[in-house]
Amino acid sequence: MANITLSAGVRANLTSLQSTAEMMNTVQQRLATGKKVNSAIDNPVNFFTAAGLTARSNDLSTLLDSVSNAVQTISAADKGISAITKLVEAAKSTAKQALTASAPAATYALSITGSSAIADDAAVATGTVGSITGASTLASLGIADGETITISDGTNTVTHTVTTAATEDVDDVITTLNGGAATWTVAVNGSGQLEVTADDPTDTLTISGNGADSAFGTTTTSSLVNSDIGGLTGTLTFTVGTGSAQTLTFGSGNIETRADLLTALGNLTGVTATINGSDQIAITSTSADDVTIGGTTTLATLGLTAGTTSPTATIGTPNATRASLQTDFNDLLTQISQLAADASFNGVNLLNGDNLSVVFNEDGSSSLAINGVTFDAAGLGLTAQSGNAFQSNATINSVIASLDAATATLRTQSSTFGSKLSVVQTRQDFTKNLINVLQVGADNLTLADSNEEGANLLALQTRQSLSTSALSMAVQADQNVLRLLQ
Repeated sequence: MANITLSAGVRANLTSLQSTAEMMNTVQQRLATGKKVNSAIDNPVNFFTAAGLTARSNDLSTLLDSVSNAVQTISAADKGISAITKLVEAAKSTAKQALTASAPAATYALSITGSSAIADDAAVATGTVGSITGASTLASLGIADGETITISDGTNTVTHTVTTAATEDVDDVITTLNGGAATWTVAVNGSGQLEVTADDPTDTLTISGNGADSAFGTTTTSSLVNSDIGGLTGTLTFTVGTGSAQTLTFGSGNIETRADLLTALGNLTGVTATINGSDQIAITSTSADDVTIGGTTTLATLGLTAGTTSPTATIGTPNATRASLQTDFNDLLTQISQLAADASFNGVNLLNGDNLSVVFNEDGSSSLAINGVTFDAAGLGLTAQSGNAFQSNATINSVIASLDAATATLRTQSSTFGSKLSVVQTRQDFTKNLINVLQVGADNLTLADSNEEGANLLALQTRQSLSTSALSMAVQADQNVLRLLQ
């Protein structure tokens, strides 16, 4: 197309019209989209800043769904605890009702027997000859050559054989008998008698010979057991039922021998305690009270074990009401376990051992771990009762104690879940508000002011109308000039 020459006035008005049209297009786009920044070309800083705020807002919006699920999961667990608490209260009511029914006659038997033998107190063997000295010749004691005296502890054996009774003395015998690996001591005591003492409280010594042993006043093949328990120190305690602990104290000035122990056992109240024919500690009782053994003494030495032993009850004719209530109690425990298994939401059950982790921000650096519990009957320490359990008041009282403990556990856990729920709900509200803040911030950077843009459009339209009129006038002026030139 051929070039068209425009006058300066026409070109100026044309440029103004083009600029106005371009601005009108921009304003109309803002009014159409509602945004003053539609691309990075419009305002790179605002565009990318708003994009980042919007992206974070979207990420948090996605997390809100999981936070909402966490709220419902905790709420389901809390509802489960409330329901289980009611069942526990019903079970307690059932147990208390059983207590009001008459209990059948019962007999009780308790027996505790030690596993170790408490040996005799003959720790020392003393001869009957009271005029022995270390220098006494064997011949002066009526001992002849060839006679022997032997001491044995079952492992070690030492024998003195007399070869020259006229010149050998008692010290020679003592020196021989105290030799080797002997676990005893041989000496002449202050009364001038030959005395053999075992070194170990559990040793069994045998003294024998073919004449020399009798000459010293010992008994042929005499078994000497050293059961002196004076080596034990500390205490042994017996507690009968809810009574105070009865303490047996071992050591110097207290219990040192089997006889001391036997006396102390006989002084115990609430039980019958003695040393039986097998030399073992034996404790019996015919009451309904438990017996608890404890203390600081080495119980194994006495053949006893620390702990509580309950008597065996023999029930007479069972009470039918109590038997029926025991069945009701067991049914309630079954319902507790089933309810705990049903307290789940979206596959997570905080009452059945599942754990829950709630993430609160987009990079996972802010979260809350909620540990689950196992609140079926067994997890709460509740056990189904069998046999004639509810026929015994002691058993029912024990069951009620376990129900009280379960109730305390449920209340504590309910408080814990309530605290966790409060945290999650607070973070949920905070996240919602933060999303709103981010969205408002992004909008402030990109959204157009419709009132302002409407005013701009009106002004541009006015400018366009004026520019069009000016252009028309400029063209008319050019035409008048051409007429004059013609």
